[in-house]
Amino acid sequence: MNPKQREKLDRNENSHKGENGKVGVIGGSKDYSGAPALAAQAALKTGCDLTKIVTSEKVSDIVDSYSEELIVRSYPSGYLNSSGVENCLETASWSDSLVVGPGMSKPDNKALTQLFRSYNGPMVVDADAIDTAVRQKVSNTVLTPHQEEARIIRQKYGSIPEFIEKTENTVVLLKGSTDKIYSDEGVVEVDAGDPTMTAGGTGDLLAGVVGSLISQGLNLSEAAEIGARLNAEAGEMAAGELGSGATAKDILDQLPSALSNL
Repeated sequence: MNPKQREKLDRNENSHKGENGKVGVIGGSKDYSGAPALAAQAALKTGCDLTKIVTSEKVSDIVDSYSEELIVRSYPSGYLNSSGVENCLETASWSDSLVVGPGMSKPDNKALTQLFRSYNGPMVVDADAIDTAVRQKVSNTVLTPHQEEARIIRQKYGSIPEFIEKTENTVVLLKGSTDKIYSDEGVVEVDAGDPTMTAGGTGDLLAGVVGSLISQGLNLSEAAEIGARLNAEAGEMAAGELGSGATAKDILDQLPSALSNL
């Protein structure tokens, strides 16, 4: 991290609550309650002031129970559909950056399309929201697919660089043993991390980390690269302490120390 980037993340001693970043997380479903909580907690541990989760009413109480620091709102039904878009947009308007997709599972494409077309701020789009985002050619967005989720990009555009050329201010953080960050500046590789990071939930952490960095003032490509390095550093630290049994929660706990090390 260069000095200018570090300066953006350093807190002003005269700042007030909310002035160091607010991250909205839209995700979860009756199938997955943990993912949005992991993303939101990762955002907090990466330095933003506040997070707000919008999730299914079927699991909102469960999500709320994961941490006292979480603010949780809900939409009706087990999965995101048109009835929940208004609640999502209320949180989006509050946020400095928006994370969409962790644990979403079976979202209604029309509802997601309405959300993407109505929100103009910076986003991180993950998991089951990626397909709709690619089809809508979203702008001002970091997509965080793994290899299988990236297949829709290759099917529709031929390659990730071609997709980048046809979108506006879009970054793709392709997750793998070596993370690759594609932007209009080229490709950056982050060859770090630990095999324990194949554990479930690490992608949710990464989405929250990147969203937090954006909310604090980094541009999309900076946030994607530094987020990948930070997540990898936390993974290495957790594995060094706990071995192959390290979980996403263990990696989450290492994020503040990893951020200090960068």
